[in-house]
This record gives sequence, structure tokens and C-alpha cells, in this order.
Amino acid sequence: MKFFTRIAILFYVVTISTLGALIIASVFVLDQTLLDKIDYYLQLLASDLQLKTIVGLIGLLFILLSLIFARIISGARQKERTIAFDNPSGRVSISLIAMEDMVKRLILRESEVKEGRPNIIATKKGLDIEARLVLKADVNIPEVTSRLQNLIKEKIQEMIGIEEAVTVKIHVVKITADEGKFKRSKNDYPDKTETNIPFQGYRA
Repeated sequence: MKFFTRIAILFYVVTISTLGALIIASVFVLDQTLLDKIDYYLQLLASDLQLKTIVGLIGLLFILLSLIFARIISGARQKERTIAFDNPSGRVSISLIAMEDMVKRLILRESEVKEGRPNIIATKKGLDIEARLVLKADVNIPEVTSRLQNLIKEKIQEMIGIEEAVTVKIHVVKITADEGKFKRSKNDYPDKTETNIPFQGYRA
């Protein structure tokens, strides 16, 4: 499937690049002589029924290829964002987006986590989960991350219902300080009153 996906992407790249090159050439490169030749071939095409049929079939072939390749790319993309397994009653597929939402809710239940954004990728070996976290200050990072890794792994395996290989990576992107510790009221500072000394003139 990856081979056909690459072919489809190559087809679109070549087609769009060729179209772009023709547009650029029509603006900056084409001269009157070349335009006359193009006009001649277009008139020849209009007057030859067999040639018109061949060109029309080629155009139809390109349209069919574009639809087929679009379906291949769309199917490959959808397959990457789902996992599937077989039950006795039929095949079951699970959206990775739904699993990411579940993992996010699980992460945010922990009091030490302020923000969390998981990303799940399905591979041939299993599931790769990467969670980017914003932790609160004064937490034991090894302890918190280890606990989260175990919770995520167990929850995913429990939800899937099979012993799928699950790898959980955690990336702590930020540690936020407790804002309450840094906010001080006016009472925290001693009053500074200005003492006015009357002017007594200049002294020699």
C-alpha cells in the first residue's frame, strides 16, 4: 500500500509541477513563433476526429487516475489514524483521535499536571504514544512521569482488550511556578513614609 501511495503522491507532484511550469512559460518564455505553433496544433486537433478522440481518452485517463490515487491517499491516511482488530462477530476499528482524547482526560486527572497533549501513532509493532506535558512546580518528575506511563499503558491495553505493544514517551515541555507564591500584597512591604524637612535657607 505504501508503494501505491508514493506513486499517487508522485503523480500529483508531477502533474501540478507541469501545470505550474506551463503557466510560468506562458507568461515569461513563450514568444510569437511558439504561440503560432501551438495555435497550429490546436487547429489540427479540432479538424481531426481521430486525434480528438485519442486526446479525449488521455484526458479521461488522467481524471480516472487522479480519482483512484486520491482514494488511495485518503485510505492510507485513514488507516494511519485508526487501529483495527477482529471480534468473533466482525471487525472493529478504533479512531486514534478518540484514544488521544481519552489519554488527555486521564493525564489531566493528575494533580501535578497542568496541561497535556498526547499524540498516538499506530505502527506494525504496536502503538507509540508521546505525551507533551506542562507540570506544576515542586513535583517529583521521575515519579510523576513513571506513574503516568503505567496508567496510560494499562488504560490503552484495557480499552483495546488485547495485549498490544504500547510504548509511552513523555516530554515535559514546561514547569510552571505556583503563582500564589510570587504574588504579594501591599501589606507584605513595609510602609515607606516620606519625612518632609522644612527649608531653612542656605548656610554659609
